[in-house]
Amino acid sequence: MTVDNLFDVSNAVVVITGASGQLGLSYQKEFLARGAKVVGVDISKSESIGHLENEYGISYLFCNADITSKESLQVCLQLILNEFGSPTVLINNAAIDSPPGAPLEETGPFEDYPEESWDSVINVNLKGTFLACQVFGAAMVQNGSGSIVNIASIYGLVAPDQSLYEYRRKKGENFYKPVAYSASKSGLMNLTRYLSVYWAEKNIRVNTLTIAGVFNDQDPEFLDAYSSR
Repeated sequence: MTVDNLFDVSNAVVVITGASGQLGLSYQKEFLARGAKVVGVDISKSESIGHLENEYGISYLFCNADITSKESLQVCLQLILNEFGSPTVLINNAAIDSPPGAPLEETGPFEDYPEESWDSVINVNLKGTFLACQVFGAAMVQNGSGSIVNIASIYGLVAPDQSLYEYRRKKGENFYKPVAYSASKSGLMNLTRYLSVYWAEKNIRVNTLTIAGVFNDQDPEFLDAYSSR
């Protein structure tokens, strides 16, 4: 276990959504290494989750849940209460986007962006966070304290720079960074502001962690263009 007096979470019960993803796994490993009890929440269970279960045993709980379903999250909360007690930290990390390899209809001009894709991204990124805050935040209210961290994005503050993808258009691809992710992360920021005021008197802190680029095997041309920004 890592000893870190500036980051003592040894008594924390940390719920992390999007547990099977790249960032979710990193967050879980760090909290577990510092002695916290961690609950990973995801709609699917990756092989890496199995490694966490084997390594950390009774300090780790995986909850298979759909964050877009309040009922599913309530079932998860009951499991947590039975296993660890009331959650003290919630990290709303789960999110989806249209990656560079997404279907052409998702990464074409704004005018042609599919309504179904908009609904899917908003449903997970914004509604899912809203529901998780409702369910786990209510438990924190009952407990008298808590901390919620919503994972935001630079694209919730500024518009994507479409010139970063000019190299793809020069290759003949009609590629543009889609709109829904940015809109969802912008909404997430004001949801955070709302809840930080709403729950202040309940001793619950609500903040965002606003991330810019994350390395994930992107095209070298994209990395060069992005890093130069």
